Amino acid sequence: MGRLFTKIYKGVIVACLCLASLPPAAVLAVDPAAPTTFTIDDVQVAHNIVETGDSLVSFKYTIAYSSGQPTTPANKLFHFRLMDTDGIIQLGAIEPYAYYNAGYDMGYSAFYFAADDAPEWETALILKMVGNPQYWEIPPEVNYTLTTSDYSQLETKKENQTLMGSWIIEVCRTLEINWVQKLLTETDQGTVFNEYGSAYGKGTIPGLQTMCPKIFSTQTQGLDMTRRVWVMTKLDEWAHQWDGTIIGDILEGLASIFNNVTSWQMITSLICIVMVIGLFIWGRVKYANNHGAMIASSYILAGGTDMGLFNGVLLAMIVTIYAAYASYVLMGRHA
Repeated sequence: MGRLFTKIYKGVIVACLCLASLPPAAVLAVDPAAPTTFTIDDVQVAHNIVETGDSLVSFKYTIAYSSGQPTTPANKLFHFRLMDTDGIIQLGAIEPYAYYNAGYDMGYSAFYFAADDAPEWETALILKMVGNPQYWEIPPEVNYTLTTSDYSQLETKKENQTLMGSWIIEVCRTLEINWVQKLLTETDQGTVFNEYGSAYGKGTIPGLQTMCPKIFSTQTQGLDMTRRVWVMTKLDEWAHQWDGTIIGDILEGLASIFNNVTSWQMITSLICIVMVIGLFIWGRVKYANNHGAMIASSYILAGGTDMGLFNGVLLAMIVTIYAAYASYVLMGRHA
């Protein structure tokens, strides 16, 4: 009896080992439902949009289901690929932006290439929209070959930014109908994204606000960090604004009274200073302070400089004295 049990036990073990060594049964993958509409609808290519020599390949697409839309979002089931003219070398790959309706229906996206990586301009690149093979045994695929008419014929950065911005605005008008959702708003500066459209635009094309700043309600602008060179030309312009006029003749006559020993501007500057001193004396005698005199004299000196009657260098010196005196009145005198 014991020997029989041992034989049965060994037989069971051998059978189990044999079953374990067999290959697993193949599990047939079931493709998701194919889209009712699966198209690349329009393409616009611009260059020099951020830097000289770069390129942006933008396109509008449709991945739509009349019924039976998958629960898996479009950015998992599908992706876009940009191929070289041979259809073999891949230049870039991106996914739909699952913002509205999980990424299904109409949308737009783009491939951006910096100058060092940009493909040859006006070549027949191949844009693919294809199912992700991770989910499809036989992925759906649609190809679009770029033509010369898809490429911008403009050269400057401003022109290409305007062209691309206008193209995106027109695409969004179509999306508004398809999505039944407002993406744009009208302003005094033209048509721009609203909050919803801005979020989608920046999500589907990273860096879009730099590429097309005019279509955003809040615009960014780089600061001019160029070192400023200060010149004295404006002071000369102010002094010569009376040349050839009656006032200019009077001023020249004023200088001739003093035998042209000095310029008429120095004489009028002296007159302005005398007026200011008179105001300070009058303020001290009349009101026992110089507050009114400081206000009135600032108009005399600033206005005189603007009219060319007061020397700008003297004004700078007096402003420094004013600052020191104001500090004394506000702080030093009460220390």
